[in-house]
Amino acid sequence: MMKSLFRVVLIAGLCLSAAACVPLKNTAGTAAPSARARGAAAPGVPGVYHTIRPGETLWSISRWYGVDLQAITAANTLESSCAISAGTRIFIPTERGGPQPAAAGSGNWRFVWPYRGTVASCFNDYRHSVRNKGIDILAKPGAMVAAAATGTVVFVSDNLRGYGKTVIIQHPENLLTVYAHNEENLVKLGESVRQGQYIARAGSTGRTNQCLVHFQVRKSNKAQNPLHYLP
Repeated sequence: MMKSLFRVVLIAGLCLSAAACVPLKNTAGTAAPSARARGAAAPGVPGVYHTIRPGETLWSISRWYGVDLQAITAANTLESSCAISAGTRIFIPTERGGPQPAAAGSGNWRFVWPYRGTVASCFNDYRHSVRNKGIDILAKPGAMVAAAATGTVVFVSDNLRGYGKTVIIQHPENLLTVYAHNEENLVKLGESVRQGQYIARAGSTGRTNQCLVHFQVRKSNKAQNPLHYLP
């Protein structure tokens, strides 16, 4: 019964909040603000400044400093950022100063891109007055889609409303990743998958007129900006 309830929560969370439940057009959504030249601390807020290095993500930085990711994005107005590049100076709201050894050693795993392609729509872009709760990556029909991190397949559907063929993988730290609009799902419910393993073929099932990899990251089933997790 708990597994059934978990599946219902997943489906409800996806279909009530994601732009993939409405048709997509070929035009990109509303441009997201640039992440560069942010890092302005609010008056009286303690913290330190950090310059992003190649290969770092906001998620890895948050773990390094032991600071909640949402606190960092809010402090730097990065919630909807579509590009966060090396050299960007950001403010870390913390009273503990530099990186925290315990937090830095809490886990060395990280995400990889499910498919390398052009991001056609970013997190929180508007699509027909609905916010996108993931990113949409242009792909070639039938291209292989990989698991962004090691985990367990907790949901597989051939016809999820708005998304078509969809796979959801559960990871440590209450994180989920979603892969939708697939041409073919290659994994089964309950299957353990490793990072980089092919789990689907890219397609245009569901409500889209393009071949896309719709990718979401969810923490405690709340949508996160995937670009904060991807290198």
